[in-house]
Amino acid sequence: MFKSCNYCRHRKKKCVLLYPSAGRCGECEHLDLVCEFSLRQPSLKRRTTSQRLASRLSWRLSAAAVVGNTTAAARDHGRRPNPTSLVATVEDGDCQLISGEGGRSLVGKNKIILRDNMTGNIQSTAGKYWQCVYPLTPFVPREMVLDGNDDCDPVLQQCIELASRVWLHHKPDSAPSQREVDSLASAIRVDMSVPALAGALLLLLRLPLETDLAQQVFDTVRATLLAGKPLPAPVLAGALVNNTWMRLVGLPLEPLDAPEDCLLAFAQTLDHTTFAHHYIRISHLALTLDRLRVAAEHNGAGPEAKLSWCRLEYECLFWAVQLPSSLLDLRDEMPARPEAVVIHSLHNLVILSFYATVLGSQDTLGKLLALAPVPGVLHYICALARSVLICPREMAYQWVLLTDIQAATARILLQLWRLTRFENFRGMLNLWDDALNRFPDEARRVREEIGPGPWTIEQTDGYSVFWTFRDLRSLHLEHVMPELTTIFPSP
Repeated sequence: MFKSCNYCRHRKKKCVLLYPSAGRCGECEHLDLVCEFSLRQPSLKRRTTSQRLASRLSWRLSAAAVVGNTTAAARDHGRRPNPTSLVATVEDGDCQLISGEGGRSLVGKNKIILRDNMTGNIQSTAGKYWQCVYPLTPFVPREMVLDGNDDCDPVLQQCIELASRVWLHHKPDSAPSQREVDSLASAIRVDMSVPALAGALLLLLRLPLETDLAQQVFDTVRATLLAGKPLPAPVLAGALVNNTWMRLVGLPLEPLDAPEDCLLAFAQTLDHTTFAHHYIRISHLALTLDRLRVAAEHNGAGPEAKLSWCRLEYECLFWAVQLPSSLLDLRDEMPARPEAVVIHSLHNLVILSFYATVLGSQDTLGKLLALAPVPGVLHYICALARSVLICPREMAYQWVLLTDIQAATARILLQLWRLTRFENFRGMLNLWDDALNRFPDEARRVREEIGPGPWTIEQTDGYSVFWTFRDLRSLHLEHVMPELTTIFPSP
């Protein structure tokens, strides 16, 4: 990169001084121009393109709002809003959708989810499992769901039936009713056999089941392991995955004592291009963070733990480069597949929890990792939080953990707001919408603490912040820990 005067920058040339004491560069001297330097402005093309995209997404929301009201629909048919009326232009030329009435963000409702067209009516339990359940949660041993097997455990069969109905490519209105969920919970409590455990593990993060049911499932798994009885690899992996995420979002559950590498070993048995493979791998990173935090609480964070913390941060920063294109969700305003939205939220929760832990322990972990609550770090956290908080409401009906992730993100932002008084955190908290009304008390406390606004928010492009921070931070980690370069190549 080089600095050029306004004229040379416009001509895409480098400024050259003809002699050291020259007051103008060679080009300005030749043309007798004033040699001026000023901040670079975003191009008109970029501004108009970004505004057009944001306006188009906003128009889709306004069009959907009048569905069912024929008079209003007829009146608004063919009318698009002013391209600048529903978007806010940020400093570098990108546009973001502004908040609507009541402080609710329009962005979440405008996220376009690309679902596959589902054809055919699958009747068999095995068919439903392999097509609609296994690609997301492969926690049932193969021998329990063989084609033509009419002796499938009734509780497992019921679990597979409900899990298939929250397949991410089905419409959200196919989700089970609360009565069906309660009926299933009662059946699981009565039968804690291995097939029933496997079935429960398909749904603990997908449906609004009670925490005490999850506790009972994990207690059964823990007792089985303590008795020295082997559990099938898919069931053990499912137990660890469910337990890890529920702990990471703040539920009061005891960790499971199982080998940390069992998740990676199980992931290797799955197709590396699938959601399930990467779901298990990001769950491994979440498990590593959970165990590092427990160790830090009990034993402190000494120099001997530095490599483990740095390695985890490094792997988290490079997580996205390993994903296939079908699982990428790189811009909040861009359409994405539902699997990509889930993976993105899980990944963001791990990083947010990591930095919240480090920034909240400045005297120990902060000094150990040379990480302080400076603006670059805080903007990066805001970019991650925004992606989580604008997750479409419809996704919550098919993967209820997403609402827990949003609530956990709100707690992290509130913690960091109290620590730093960085105004953007209050703006991000304003985006939190308790979609399923599962956290009414927390939502009310957040609203009371952040106030009605408006806030002095430093607007910036989250996409640019994400990649710039990732590159700079990963280069720093490589410098202080050269052994990390064996994990991934430099950016």
